[in-house]
Amino acid sequence: MQPRHAAPDIAGPGQNWAENVGPDRWHKAWPLRSLREAGAVLALSSDWNVAEMDPMVGIHAAVTRRPPGGGEAWTAGETIDVATAVEGYTMGSAYANFLEHERGSLTVGKLADFVVLSRDILRIAPEDIPGTVAETVVVGGEVVVERRAGE
Repeated sequence: MQPRHAAPDIAGPGQNWAENVGPDRWHKAWPLRSLREAGAVLALSSDWNVAEMDPMVGIHAAVTRRPPGGGEAWTAGETIDVATAVEGYTMGSAYANFLEHERGSLTVGKLADFVVLSRDILRIAPEDIPGTVAETVVVGGEVVVERRAGE
């Protein structure tokens, strides 16, 4: 699922899909919390190039169901917490690709793929999540990106 669509502000004039679908069917649109509570594994991702590729924008949308710049929450009853959203982007996506035994968590025997973020998104206000960046990216145990202070 692409949580960014849970904050439907990205359509052009006359193309607001939430309005076009109508409120009677909104409960079927990205029901993250309902699916999670029913025992489904949430596999979260971006819908590039329709929506931003940045997972922080997607995590923010999953947690608030608001656009990155703010605004009213859409179907707020389907929000999930930050930890659940992160799990959806990591373990959930690994599961969806049949790779949960090699990726998705920092576990002995798995590939050492991880990032160090510029902020602790588990502790900051959800509205501050967009703009958080990966300062260090490690793939297979090798540092492939490392930002220096001020970059």
